[in-house]
Amino acid sequence: MTGAALQVAVYLVVSPLSVGVVQWLKARLQGRRGPDPLQPYRDLWKLMHIQPTRPRTSSAVFLVAPAIVFTSYALLGLALPTIVITSGGPDMDFLLVVGLISLAKFAGTLAAFDAGSPFGPMSAGRQWFIQVLAEPALLVTAYIFALSDHTTDVASLRHHPTSHLSLVSGFNQGVVSIAFGALLFVLLAESGRLPFDRPGTHLELTMIEEGIVLEYSGRALALMWWGYAMKLTFVLSLVAFLALPPERSSGLGAGGLAGAAIIYAAKLATLLVALAIWETARSKMRLRAILPHLMLAAGVLLFTLASIILTQRGR
Repeated sequence: MTGAALQVAVYLVVSPLSVGVVQWLKARLQGRRGPDPLQPYRDLWKLMHIQPTRPRTSSAVFLVAPAIVFTSYALLGLALPTIVITSGGPDMDFLLVVGLISLAKFAGTLAAFDAGSPFGPMSAGRQWFIQVLAEPALLVTAYIFALSDHTTDVASLRHHPTSHLSLVSGFNQGVVSIAFGALLFVLLAESGRLPFDRPGTHLELTMIEEGIVLEYSGRALALMWWGYAMKLTFVLSLVAFLALPPERSSGLGAGGLAGAAIIYAAKLATLLVALAIWETARSKMRLRAILPHLMLAAGVLLFTLASIILTQRGR
């Protein structure tokens, strides 16, 4: 098995656990017992053995959307190495990453409208309201990477000394730290987490991503849920990769690889704990309140981009 195939296999297996750990931690922080972290695996196993149903008025769009969503998010596992960096390992352009996320959301939106439910299009409209604000910020981030690292390949961003909070030599570290915080805020919007969306809600008037899958059941619903779990795992892995890049696999023995896997698990666990604490302390914002926050994040990233351009011209 090649390094890329192994990467995707680990990514597929670990993704449901990430959702389960967050749900378990949030329940504990709220004084509840909650489901154990392995509950998502049981749910997926149960749904995989149920024949899916479809609305009578739906078309082929409704049928193929879960496969498109699942495949788009599964391909994100090829975007970056998580445990070690190998010469033939995963590699993907950051612009393609943004495109895959948008493709999955577009397929889900078409399916929501195709189902004919009154709540699906409403949830899809909310999702694209956030997407239209968040996607330009991600594209600005791609330009920042291109200018500072001369590439937009996600795996090549390991040369980017983000862990030292310095995008370019001599650049103000305070500005970079604020820009990195703005990127984290945008990634929360892309992954459908608080304060933009409440993942565990079942109230039709407020749900966003959950409202798009209301008409799905059985194996189709399992693919949609699994895809959303992979999206969350990718976002967390991307943050961990930028903050603390993994080591190269050259010269690493079995013990070194095991240590690298433990380090990746520790980074992912730390981010899951931070996410659980964040979502426990935060409440969902009203839709109109999202606009200034995402515009501010995009403005910070634009300011960082302009500063890098001026710094490079001044050399």
